[in-house]
Amino acid sequence: MASPPPPPPPPPPPPPRLLIPKPDPDAPLLPLPYPVLTPELCDLLRRELDLHPNLAQCLLPPSHHHFQPTNHLRLPSAPPSSAATNSNTKKRARSSQEMVRITNLSLHDHLHFRSLVRRARLTFEALRGIYQRQDLSTAGGARNRFDLRASSQMLSKGLWMHRDIRIVGAIPGVLVGDAFFYRAELCILGLHTAPQAGIGYIPASIVSEGHPVATSIVSSGGYLDDEDSGDVLVYTGSGGRQRNRVDHSTDQTLERGNLALHYSCHYGVEVRVIRGHACDASPNRKVYVYDGLYRVVTSTYGPGKSGRDVCKFKLVRLPGQDDLGSKTWHAARELKDALDAKIRPPKYISLDIAKGKEPFRVPVYNKLDDDRTPLFFEYIARPEFPRLVKRQRGCHCAETCGSRCSCERKNRGASPVYNLDGTLVRGRPVVYECGDQCGCPLSCPNRVTQRGMKHRLQVFRSKETGWGVRTLDLIQPGAFICEYAGDVLSLDRHLGKAPPPPMEDGSSVIDPSKFPERWREWGDASAVYPDKGPHFPPFAAGARYQLDVSHRRNVACYISHSCTPNVFLQYVVRGNEDESFPHMMVFAMETIPPMRDLSIDYGLD
Repeated sequence: MASPPPPPPPPPPPPPRLLIPKPDPDAPLLPLPYPVLTPELCDLLRRELDLHPNLAQCLLPPSHHHFQPTNHLRLPSAPPSSAATNSNTKKRARSSQEMVRITNLSLHDHLHFRSLVRRARLTFEALRGIYQRQDLSTAGGARNRFDLRASSQMLSKGLWMHRDIRIVGAIPGVLVGDAFFYRAELCILGLHTAPQAGIGYIPASIVSEGHPVATSIVSSGGYLDDEDSGDVLVYTGSGGRQRNRVDHSTDQTLERGNLALHYSCHYGVEVRVIRGHACDASPNRKVYVYDGLYRVVTSTYGPGKSGRDVCKFKLVRLPGQDDLGSKTWHAARELKDALDAKIRPPKYISLDIAKGKEPFRVPVYNKLDDDRTPLFFEYIARPEFPRLVKRQRGCHCAETCGSRCSCERKNRGASPVYNLDGTLVRGRPVVYECGDQCGCPLSCPNRVTQRGMKHRLQVFRSKETGWGVRTLDLIQPGAFICEYAGDVLSLDRHLGKAPPPPMEDGSSVIDPSKFPERWREWGDASAVYPDKGPHFPPFAAGARYQLDVSHRRNVACYISHSCTPNVFLQYVVRGNEDESFPHMMVFAMETIPPMRDLSIDYGLD
């Protein structure tokens, strides 16, 4: 008897469709104009906080505000020169210098402040890079702290945010988990007001009760008595030890920052906590991570582990905040270790959708639902431009290309396009790199994007953006991240594939011409040097193609949209390629910490 026929094969999955990058939950319906950092704008921030009670509330005296003291320590009396005994000083303390707490921010306010924070950081990074390149080009020149020079220049121009107003609590526009390579950045944003000291505080002359109040600390674990479990931090006060030593040689005293932390405990005033970590990926070998708001719950003074008297403060993290940045970094490190060991963690539907076509695996994570859309597409690492548009001649440099390189000269700038660490000096209409047909090796400093991805990325699914991309590594501002790739659709029908009829939602095609010129913001120091910035001629050729990603695509196609993005699009032409087919390269707009989503401005209305 014949066996029954085998069951029919299961139906093929539905044809894949690209999810249009949805606006992030913080994005407005209409894109905001690019902010311009000016002294008038920074001054306006101070006046807005003073004049608009619905935006910022004054911190009332402890007998009236809603915070209750967490202990009942006997406090020292106010000094004779303080506001508690001097009526004139007290009157000044109740003027526009009174400390405030930001409240009742609207969605538009959040975006506005976030844009200003990014603009300030972009200005700082542009200045720091300028001073560093000037120093390197001067033979025998003195080695300076470029970060301090940049912050000092911004201060002299009135470009520090919240310089006059001492804000208690969160700084608008700064997110939990934000990372900073230099402490000077913390001062520029008002996140930590002490350039070198570990405790930032409001002096007694500004507080109505005549006592100093701490607003922020930088914890680097440099003291013998420090203890840190994340949500609970035991912080040792300042003083009493020699430089680069962890033990104390003399007793600490209850003054300055130590006294301010003591009163923060008494008044129940929250404190911003920034943790410093050693980091090889940082140009400064250190990174500072904002971990949110903590409450000082105890303040003690007595013998420490070294036998000397020390001030010790126990801080507990306030609930309802985003995950600790430090905790997120640890989770990213564990995830990378698991991926290296080819261990599939829970909810990972693929360990590498690139199938070895990228320098690093590109995993896919989905704990939201059963959607497996990224697995339906063929992965293509880079676009395949039609051969007809490629030219075969390039520079004839034998080794490292310099100012005489024919490719480098196309960039029309006094300095190279890239810094020594491979970061982009400044955005421009198009970057001309050396190419495959040039005489220089792949290690040439003018071939940064051709060496592939340098950071580990992950495709993930969320309610806010659908499919998105986040980094597993710390990404330096100005660093190359990845390239958009898909099937090339030439707008000239005799070359390559002609564009298909547009879909209803246009979701299968990426049009280079739709991206706003966010590259103008990177490396822009016009807020300080309005007349010295280079002026680039327009990119006359433009991009004469689109990318069809309905069948083949890469990781870049999943980057989400935002009107306050952390990456930007930069055109790159290699060697003597046809300028009508520039590569669509993605560069970092700011320092991007591990597990942070990548977002770009697609120009969506």
